[in-house]
Amino acid sequence: MTFQEAFNALKNTYAETTAFDEVPDDFAAEITLTDPDCGGTFYMVKKDGQLEIEPYDYKDHTVKLTLDSRLLKDILTNKESAVAAFMDGRLDAEGDVTQALALVNALKNQKRKDAAEDRTKKEKRARE
Repeated sequence: MTFQEAFNALKNTYAETTAFDEVPDDFAAEITLTDPDCGGTFYMVKKDGQLEIEPYDYKDHTVKLTLDSRLLKDILTNKESAVAAFMDGRLDAEGDVTQALALVNALKNQKRKDAAEDRTKKEKRARE
């Protein structure tokens, strides 16, 4: 998978996320993926209550994260703990780490919300 493919998948999954109340208004993260075949940098910033994700570095970030794409996916799908990854050195974080944790929690909450909505739709279709 190329960086552009990984980035597009992330953006398509989270660009419409609305569950950002717990993310500070000044949130701006620069995220660097370290994979040899999928490396690159993108940013995520909260703007007007929405998450903006673009494939550029962002020098005015409040937090900078460095990790590989598999770890990012595992953190966002609850297969891995961001705290554990940070503690054992697989995730490097510079700046306001609490903002990164707030983002992870918001994205996980959105995934749970989406899954619950999908279950409700399936149950409704099954009753029809």
